[in-house]
Order: sequence, then structure tokens, then C-alpha cells
Amino acid sequence: MRKCEHCDKDLATWRSRRARFCSVRCRVARCRANKRIPKDLTSRKCWVRRDALKRPLTTTGALASVSVSNGWTSYQDAKNATAGVGMGFVLDGSGIGVIDLDHAFAADGTLHPWAAAVLDQNPDTFTEVSQSGNGLHIWGYLAPQRGKKLRDGRNIEIYSMGRYMALGTPRRGTSPTLKPLVVPI
Repeated sequence: MRKCEHCDKDLATWRSRRARFCSVRCRVARCRANKRIPKDLTSRKCWVRRDALKRPLTTTGALASVSVSNGWTSYQDAKNATAGVGMGFVLDGSGIGVIDLDHAFAADGTLHPWAAAVLDQNPDTFTEVSQSGNGLHIWGYLAPQRGKKLRDGRNIEIYSMGRYMALGTPRRGTSPTLKPLVVPI
């Protein structure tokens, strides 16, 4: 099923198979959001497309690997491809990492205190709202390491290699730069 790349609205009934957005408003919002993606990410050939199940795809629609780079491409090529329903970035161990805060928002839309604390520890670095709309991705510099999951009342995952992150929507007011990440303990 095809969905709008900005709001995830179903595009199955649209006449054009090439439609990527449900409205001009979503197309403009996504374009503005993409301009805020840090150059440290857009300049690397670590981009893939993603399917509706958040699996990484090549620009031709085949399944991509997170450990073999022959299916990865440039930001612009991934952005221009029509395979799948969105984009993702492969964390290849080259110094870029993500702190993934799952279920970071309360029902009223405010951040849970544990999520706000992690965000406060990592100011001025690129942050986006995840595809679900209920999580955050905090992007920054992080040495290669095995992934970690903290499930102690917090839903935190930390990755810098062997994974890929589905591109979300840049958080309002986020910095278009990356900073060293402070990993929560």
C-alpha cells in the first residue's frame, strides 16, 4: 500500500502511481523538512528507500542490506526514487549514531520526563519525530558500538552500526547539524 511520504495518508486510490504526497501542503512541508537534514547525513552514500513495513530497499525496490553497501545510494538518488514509501539512512559504523526514543510522547502530546531528560542531554543536534509519530530520533556523532536497548521504564535504543533508521520528520526548531551524542545510562 502506498502512503503519503509526509502524513502517511493512503494513496491507493490516486490515479497517478507516481504520487508521493496526498496534497500540495504535504509536499511543501516535506520539502521544507528535507532542507533541515544535516549535510553530514545528506553527503554520505548511506541512503536507502523503505517499504511500508520499514524494511530497507534499494532504489529499484529490492531488499537492501544494512551490512553490504552495494544497495545504498546518495541522498538525492534515494529522494528521487519511487520505490517504497519513504527513505532511510544506514548506520554503517562511520561515526554517525542515533538515540531512538520509542513511545516518547504522552497521550496529550507532551514528552514523557525520561524522554525530555535524554533530549536535554543532547541539545543542538538534529532531532526528528519517528514515522509512528510517537517517538524521537536524536542524531549525532557516536563511535561504532553494538546496539543497546534500555527498557527500565524508558524505551531507548542506541545504534551506530548494523542498522538503518527510517527517516522521520525533522522536529520543529531542530538544529541542521550533528553534535556528539550523550548516551543515557
